[in-house]
Amino acid sequence: MPGQTNAAREDRIGRPLASLCGITKTFGRIIANDQVSFDIHGGRILALLGENGAGKSTVMNVLAGLYAPDSGVVEIDGEPIAIGSPSLSVRNGIGMVHQQFKLVETLTGLENIALAVDRGRLMQRRYLGATLAALIDELGFKIDLARPVWQLSLAHRQQIEILRVLAAGARVLILDEPTSVLSPLESRGLFRIIKEIARSRRAVVLITHKVSEALELADELVVMRAGSVVYEGPAGAVNIADLTRHIVGDRQIPKTTRPVRAAGDVVLSLDHLSVRDDRGLPAVRNASFEVRAGELVVLLGVTGNGQSELLEAIGGLRPSHAGSCSLARARAGRDFAFIPARHLGTGLAPSFSIRENAILGRQRRPPFGRWLVPDRIDRRAEQVAAKFAVTVPITAPVRLLSGGNLQRIVLGRELHDDPSLVIAAYPTRGLDIAAAAEIRKALVRRAEAGAGVLVSSEEIEEFVGIASRVLVMHSGEIVGNFTPQEVDIQTIGHLMTLGGASRLEPSCV
Repeated sequence: MPGQTNAAREDRIGRPLASLCGITKTFGRIIANDQVSFDIHGGRILALLGENGAGKSTVMNVLAGLYAPDSGVVEIDGEPIAIGSPSLSVRNGIGMVHQQFKLVETLTGLENIALAVDRGRLMQRRYLGATLAALIDELGFKIDLARPVWQLSLAHRQQIEILRVLAAGARVLILDEPTSVLSPLESRGLFRIIKEIARSRRAVVLITHKVSEALELADELVVMRAGSVVYEGPAGAVNIADLTRHIVGDRQIPKTTRPVRAAGDVVLSLDHLSVRDDRGLPAVRNASFEVRAGELVVLLGVTGNGQSELLEAIGGLRPSHAGSCSLARARAGRDFAFIPARHLGTGLAPSFSIRENAILGRQRRPPFGRWLVPDRIDRRAEQVAAKFAVTVPITAPVRLLSGGNLQRIVLGRELHDDPSLVIAAYPTRGLDIAAAAEIRKALVRRAEAGAGVLVSSEEIEEFVGIASRVLVMHSGEIVGNFTPQEVDIQTIGHLMTLGGASRLEPSCV
């Protein structure tokens, strides 16, 4: 294994707070972790990198007590401990903030923290305790803990998750893909928080697929591939090219080009559509555009500017306040695919298995219908999982899957029946380089097959090269509408961050 030896690092930065020693974890015939070993030091930020399915979340779930390892040992302060439940991990100073937040949305932020800290004495927590107040002051949080969680931004929900873990006594804080739901500005705020936590002599483990993020933030790097550690060492010893090579190995990342098919009939039409958010405030104002068969239309905007509410209204998850949204007549039943921004609880039922989730929304249609024949369900589930190379057994509950595999299951199910319209909210969010390229290629293929595709994203460079048309959204309004020949990345970036009038009037074209 490349990188410095454990002894050399211990001489340099002291004894680790936690160590993983030969951790192996299997799911049936799938080897998720194969003899994984590395150290986690106090006062340091460790970035754990790798492709989706490389085993990153699994080995951290072992440390957090959600999984019991088949073999191997976890050490805390140099002493082996029995890890097998979240409560044991918490008592040993291990805390994890998952990619899919675990908050009770109808409770306030303070009540959610009380659930973690007071352990069943919820009604005794009426005010900020001294420890919690000190944490809020130390980390510089500006958050209203008296508000219900559902009224808070994703960034503030994440801060509550961090407070819950630290208030419970965590010395090792594990963050699973923490920037996947944040805007660039919110991510910068999170980076400041992470550095502040490390300065307090706690350890931070950052599970991420973003190479540039890891190199900017981390002191130590661990790269996993196919369940094994392939690199461990200081962040300053490698560059982006080195890390990418460690992550993907010798495979070539396919390049994707925009659809070449001529635009056909209109499959989606918005006419001055206005939508409100969960608090009843305007989120989308007078959105008007069309998506035609054979087009891949990309809606760019910084998170929180109305893209999610707009796509939820199109997908039927949110009522419109004014205006109209028209879809082409379906051939039979629902004839469009909808990939929501939130997987668990919206796109997938957490307590259901992959097998059951693979037919959600289709269970009343052929080849299923009144009689849910097990062989047919199994066959569909295996096809859905295989479409984007999900290797987890189809009997596994989806709540145990990594964020990348959750995305792949939703995409595999939604694209299985060759829909004529695809609505995809942040389809590559949280995915590694290779997986994101695979998803973009699949969306282009649907457009080339004659479907209309509408994708929301905040990654300019990732999608402008494959778009038939680019829309820009800011403060709930469509402020830019560009053909490929008119695309200018600087102009789009300006509109995304500052808004303003577009060179082209937003219209149905």
